[in-house]
Amino acid sequence: MSYISVLERLGLTPHEVAVYIALLERGQLNVSEISRIGSLYRHQTYRALSSLETKGLIAHSTKGKRTVFSAESPEHLGEIAADVSAELSRTMPVLLARYKVQGVKSVVKFFEGKTGIAHVFNDLVTTLRPDDVYYRFTSNKDLTHVESYLPKNYRSIRDKKRLSRYIINTEESALQRKEKLNRQVKIIPKEFDVFAYEISQIIYGGKVAFIDFNTETAFVIENDKIAEFQRKVFQLLYKKL
Repeated sequence: MSYISVLERLGLTPHEVAVYIALLERGQLNVSEISRIGSLYRHQTYRALSSLETKGLIAHSTKGKRTVFSAESPEHLGEIAADVSAELSRTMPVLLARYKVQGVKSVVKFFEGKTGIAHVFNDLVTTLRPDDVYYRFTSNKDLTHVESYLPKNYRSIRDKKRLSRYIINTEESALQRKEKLNRQVKIIPKEFDVFAYEISQIIYGGKVAFIDFNTETAFVIENDKIAEFQRKVFQLLYKKL
C-alpha cells in the first residue's frame, strides 16, 4: 500500500494529500507554489490548506509580505489515527446493532485470489471476541503454502485474543504442525486419503468459510443456524477420532 493510500484512508482528500506531500517534500511554500506543484486550482489549494491546518498537519507563517505554509511532522498522523480508532470504538455498538437488524437471512460472500483468502483469515481473527473458539477442517498437504495466505498480523491478533482452535486434518499435514497452546488437533485415519483436497473449512462465530487453495477462491456463509449445525458435526467427528 502506498503512502498516498494510507493518507487517504486516514481521511485526507486527494487535494489535501497533494498539498501535504508538496509541503513535506519542498518545505515552506506559498499558495501559488503549492498550486503549481500540486496541479491544483487556487480555490482547491485554499480549501485543502484550511482543512490541513485544522487537523494540525500544517502551519503557516509570514515571510516578507507573503504567507507561507509548512508541514508539521508526520507523527501528527498518529494522532489522527488514534482519534479515528477512538471514534470507531464509540460507534461500533451502533454499527453492530444496525448490522444485526438485517435479521436471520443467510448472506453468502465470495472472494478470489490471495487477497480474498487473506480477507477471510483476517475476518476470522477480527470478528471473534477474546477467548472465543473456532473449528477447522484442513486437508492441505503443504501447510507452508497455506500460511503464505495469512495476513501479516494474523497470528499476533489471534494470540492476543487467546483464540482457541480445534483442528481436524490429515496425518501428512498434522506432522507439519508443532504443538502450540490453545490448539487441539485430531487426525483423519490414513485410509481416508480422499480427504486431501487442498480445501479448508473454518467455523467461527455465526459463519462457515470454505477455502479452495487449488483455485484460490473462498466463500463465507453467514448464518447462525448453519454455523451451529456445522459446529455440531465437527464436534461429533472430533470426539470419534
